[in-house]
Amino acid sequence: MTASYLLDATDTELDRLPDNVDSSIITLVDLWYDAFAQAGSEAIPSRTILSAERLRQWRDDICLYEYLPVKNDFLVRIDAPSIVALNGESFQGSTPREIDLKYGTCLMAALHKTLKTKRPTFHYVHLIGPHGNRRQWLRVLMPAQTVDHLGDPVFQVLGVRFEYEPMHYI
Repeated sequence: MTASYLLDATDTELDRLPDNVDSSIITLVDLWYDAFAQAGSEAIPSRTILSAERLRQWRDDICLYEYLPVKNDFLVRIDAPSIVALNGESFQGSTPREIDLKYGTCLMAALHKTLKTKRPTFHYVHLIGPHGNRRQWLRVLMPAQTVDHLGDPVFQVLGVRFEYEPMHYI
């Protein structure tokens, strides 16, 4: 991994989706809440409900972070093809800590909070590179769960990132 090339990065947690986001983002979050309602007594929607088929519209935009309780860490199981194309690198098989170290973001803390609250979390992420180039996006993290080969729960977070310029700077 190469050294971080960013001069400044900020993650700002939002209490809700901004009003001016694209309708596809709203549709994705609504889909999660629909899956939550279908889950019944389960606190987190299952990947059976949040299946690849239901998420196909965002398949190139979804990262999958799997929680590893023994390490109190996450593993990037799937790195979104759209993000890999934009960054020119894949973090699949890495940890979010590596992403945080490279880009100066707070992804690891956001993933932990998303699992703890068992609800989607929203973040505005703003990066300024060494040549003044700005990168801005809205990060949406949504908890999910599946089971391993023994039937034990495996907690995951679905993460998507969309280009986003706020109406008012945060």
